[in-house]
Amino acid sequence: MATPRVLPHNINTEMLFSVQSILLSRGFEVVSEDDVTKLLITEDILKTEIWEKLYDVFDNTKYRTELKKFLYQAEQVSSKEVREIIDHPKFIKNYQMFNSTFEWYAGKLMVKRFAAFSSSFGVTVKDIMRNTTSTAAGDYDSLVVLRDTNLAYFECKAGDYDNTSIMKCYERMLSLNCEYSILFCEKSIQKDKIVWETSRVRIPVVGVHQLNRINVKGNEVDVIYDLNNCYIIDLTGNIENKIRTVLRVNAAKINQLHFAIGLDNKTYGDLGYDMVNLDQQYYSEIHNSEIKI
Repeated sequence: MATPRVLPHNINTEMLFSVQSILLSRGFEVVSEDDVTKLLITEDILKTEIWEKLYDVFDNTKYRTELKKFLYQAEQVSSKEVREIIDHPKFIKNYQMFNSTFEWYAGKLMVKRFAAFSSSFGVTVKDIMRNTTSTAAGDYDSLVVLRDTNLAYFECKAGDYDNTSIMKCYERMLSLNCEYSILFCEKSIQKDKIVWETSRVRIPVVGVHQLNRINVKGNEVDVIYDLNNCYIIDLTGNIENKIRTVLRVNAAKINQLHFAIGLDNKTYGDLGYDMVNLDQQYYSEIHNSEIKI
């Protein structure tokens, strides 16, 4: 009897490589995740047509801005695309839902455009503390399972950002051992502001502070900012090009030698662990016993 073939379209990778299962395999327990009840439209998730339209609105600067102004400032809507969203019978006119939908969009963007396995938004993880404040980390805006099953974290800012936003983005990345994080800013980033805000951030683990402005050669428009694997990008210009730059830069870093260097006690402490070097402890005990003799 022939063995049945498992075709790619028969496999639900979002379930097989869900954020919850990947975190569980790393020793983290998910307490809760947000669902469609937190979005601007609370329609059944299986009705894909309206979700595609909502995604397309967030993926377009003009439409997204128009929708945001309708929610935040009660401005009139002129475009047919945004009108379809706000006229939907299960549309919720609530500006806070815009923020949650922005988080949902960030994860879906990675799945649709960059072959990520899955994404989840508004994720609360058990026993995760912020090392700088010793308080709970709170919910993770958007977590993405990449093709290598590593995690990427998006801190989504529909409003303004500051040094606290950057620090949260960085610390949450460290807390779950994510491959990288992205501070995803809906508003345009000004160079002077980003330099000032990042200068007020204390970077744990690496012990250095280096803000880089990066673009792919030949494309000086779609720039990104890199603060030690915490990437800061806005949604002006070509979002896809900017994330592609993040992925290319991050892949280049992974292949460098410093990734093979081990961690010291202080680094483990910054990551939220207590570590004892048993070799050092063993030889120290031998040395002390010899002195006593």
